[in-house]
Amino acid sequence: MYRKNIFLLVGLFVTFGLLGHFQANAALKLPALIGNNMVLQQNATINIWGWADEGEAISIKAGWLQTAVFATTSADGKWKTSIKTPSAGGPYKMEIAGRDHTITIENVLIGEVWVCSGQSNMEFTMRGLGGWALYPKEIREDVKNFTNVRLFTVKRDTSAIPLANCKGNWSVADTNTVNDFSATAWFYGSYLSKKLGVPVGLIVSAWGGTPAEVWTPVENIKSEPDLGFYLNHFNGSQWWPGTPGVLYNAMIHPLLNYTIKGAIWYQGESNAKDARFYPTLMNTLISSWRKNWGLGEFPFYFVQIAPFNYGEPYTGALLREAQLKCLTTANTGMAVTMDIAGDVNDIHPKNKLDVGKRLANWALNNTYGIKEVGFSGPIYTEMKISGSSISVSFQYAESGLKIEKTGQNNFSIAGADRVFYPATVKVQGEKLVVSSPKVKQPKAVRYGFTNTSVATLFNGAGLPASSFRTDAWDVITETIDLKAFINPDSKTVSYQLSTKARETDIYYEFGKKPNKKSQIFRSEIPAGKSEALFASVSRDGYLSEISQQWNIVNNKAAGAELTYNSNFSDYYPANGKLALVDGILATDNFQDGSWQGFEGNDMDVIVDLGKAVLAKSISCNFLSANHSWIFLPKKVGIQVSEDGKTYTNIGESSFSAEKEIQSAVIQKVSFPVKSKLRFIKVTALNQGDCPKWHQGAGNKCWLFVDEIVVE
Repeated sequence: MYRKNIFLLVGLFVTFGLLGHFQANAALKLPALIGNNMVLQQNATINIWGWADEGEAISIKAGWLQTAVFATTSADGKWKTSIKTPSAGGPYKMEIAGRDHTITIENVLIGEVWVCSGQSNMEFTMRGLGGWALYPKEIREDVKNFTNVRLFTVKRDTSAIPLANCKGNWSVADTNTVNDFSATAWFYGSYLSKKLGVPVGLIVSAWGGTPAEVWTPVENIKSEPDLGFYLNHFNGSQWWPGTPGVLYNAMIHPLLNYTIKGAIWYQGESNAKDARFYPTLMNTLISSWRKNWGLGEFPFYFVQIAPFNYGEPYTGALLREAQLKCLTTANTGMAVTMDIAGDVNDIHPKNKLDVGKRLANWALNNTYGIKEVGFSGPIYTEMKISGSSISVSFQYAESGLKIEKTGQNNFSIAGADRVFYPATVKVQGEKLVVSSPKVKQPKAVRYGFTNTSVATLFNGAGLPASSFRTDAWDVITETIDLKAFINPDSKTVSYQLSTKARETDIYYEFGKKPNKKSQIFRSEIPAGKSEALFASVSRDGYLSEISQQWNIVNNKAAGAELTYNSNFSDYYPANGKLALVDGILATDNFQDGSWQGFEGNDMDVIVDLGKAVLAKSISCNFLSANHSWIFLPKKVGIQVSEDGKTYTNIGESSFSAEKEIQSAVIQKVSFPVKSKLRFIKVTALNQGDCPKWHQGAGNKCWLFVDEIVVE
């Protein structure tokens, strides 16, 4: 027993001895932000910090310092000290030494440091957006001239409590490192470096899909009465977090000791449905970051969301309006993107070059004092009614105003009835005079105030104006739902209109937009017409400016029984088993509620018409929206049968995914029929995994299908 205890004690001694030796040589630890290739803010007092054994003395030597700086580790194992930095320069070496261990940091530059945060439009890398081929050749070749731009990407993480460290590392800019870095941040930082002639450090902390509340300290949300909404409404998904504060804790709090010049922000799409709270939310986010960083009211420049075909009317316009209101927060600026959206069905505009430059021009002018740089388009300030016209004034219009249009000018005007009509616009110096012969006594003007409006108003610097409205009238954002139903007795299809908008009526018309003389929906609408159906919501006697449209087709298969031999996705079920034979044609917007989606798997459907019929053709629609991971099928085949046993092939079509289809496209597959039929079998092979050129390479493709039409 004695000998056994001796061996046990010896074993414990050896074990603890080894642990003690390990701690003595490895206790000194630095945060991820302090490492090789980093950029430190110039002409500032910066922090150097880390962890070590209690009471351990830490010395910091830096290439620009004459003497070492010291710190002592506190009881909680933390140490921190501050050192002064010179004007931009480098590279320097830094040595941080503890009792038994020295960490040498190489290739340190002194320059300007910016945090770049937000959701997917900030997170998207050059590779993810399609690579260097999107931009002129000289843009890629120019990267070699920017080795003084350094890149740090904070790895995705969440936490219920504030974290002291994050994961990531600094890298030197080259074509490879930039390819996997935020495109927006890169173009911002490289342009700043070029114009200022100094090194620039870019810290990207972004996560696609995330709403602003997850980037805001939860205690600040709780202390703001107007933000109670976010404590009870989860705005996350299986792909991104939605709990207030969890990304601030994990991806911003670890950065607070690092001295920065300012921040840029590209976000908003995930808060489009709660625009009424967004100005308060963003003011809370900005003020909390500034307070917790302890650097005063550092500059915070953000990007206004681009035109996009949101599912609900006005949601994008109202969020842009909310972002415009955010400019009332001190030392902020907004880059407008209404002219560079590209495809309004793609929520990720690919032109990040101009986005980055516009943000940089805000910084060059307002932060660095280079006043000759144009940095903002016209911003609406006030309006005056004069007879049958309205005069509209703007800030940042000293260089003049101009209207560029390829169709409508995107201005509308209304009287007391709140019915808006397309307007005529005349430029008078720094003002616009807006009128319409249909509005004798105008009350309000709107510009670009829809989800998909693109820029037509610019100043002399060529920068676009933000969308705006001069009224504060009630705006109905809720959509109208069109659902098909089968009458159990007659087996015929009819349509039901509904909306979640409170205290409203629904007006509808076939073939044209409804007005107050149109029919009010009271009972189901029978199918049978091949014509566009329009509907608008009315509240308090005022008809919404926006009307929705559905293309209805007279389909011999309407209401037919469907048998699925493969499963469609619960995320895009459309109208369930009636979706493919409801007589409602889907649009090129994959979120319109009419598309049925298959994620990774094939479509295999049998349609039973109930009786044999004569038909001229059978068609089916498929969607290509590569930017949303939706691809045309690899192969489509349609077979027909009269008895459900013996099938005859009437046609096949094949599609390749080797090259990107740039915009959303509906592909109709149609084949003539030369026999009587009752059963129709439609098969479509999914492309499988996203191709190598796609940002989702290796992940499952989506296959979107709509309406099997028998004519």
